[in-house]
This record gives sequence, structure tokens and C-alpha cells, in this order.
Amino acid sequence: MKKVLALSCVLIILSVQLLGCDPYIERITISKYPDRLIYVVGYDTELDLSGGELTFHMSDFTKGVDPMYECYNRISHNIDFNVPGVYVVEVMHYNGEWITGDKYTIQVVEKDYIDNLINQGTE
Repeated sequence: MKKVLALSCVLIILSVQLLGCDPYIERITISKYPDRLIYVVGYDTELDLSGGELTFHMSDFTKGVDPMYECYNRISHNIDFNVPGVYVVEVMHYNGEWITGDKYTIQVVEKDYIDNLINQGTE
């Protein structure tokens, strides 16, 4: 009987401690990609996050959604807008410490590439 009582007390204390904790961010995912994923050499000079949204998955199983450009988010990349190629963009969030989030790719292309696509569509 003493063991059952002791175990019950431990379970009650653990439950109170767990329920009393503030939820924290467990992971971040991209719920909506930015409107622009293709950039043009010699025309574009910076990453445009407009339209992008992040989902924050919390320890209490709730979710929150914020725009990518939110001030507590950091975007990490090595994009050179003068060099065509595919680049990885990593999203992070600051919540007392930097939490690594999701990644997505963008493409930097020559203007000729865009012109050819437009011309193909009109033929």
C-alpha cells in the first residue's frame, strides 16, 4: 500500500511540473513558400520572403503560424545574385536560442532563360 501511495505522489508531482511548464518550440516547418523562388542575374539583388509562412510546432502539441519575415526569424543562405545556380535557404527562429528550422531552394537564372520561356509560351 505504501508503494502505491508513494507512486501516486510521484505521478501527481510529475503531472503538476509538466503541466506548469511553458510550451516551447520543438520544430519549425515551412507551411507556405515565399511567392518568389526564381531570381534573375543582374536584376534581383536580395531575397524576397513575401508570402512565406512558418509553422511553429510547440511542446504542448499546439501550432502557430508566422510570416517568414518576422523579426525573430533569421534567414541563412549563401546566395550570389550575380551567379546562376540553385541555392539553399535555411530558416531559423530565435526563442532565447537559435532554433534550426526548415530549408528550401531558390534558383538564380540568366535573363535569357526567362526570355526563352516567355517566347516558348507565345509560339
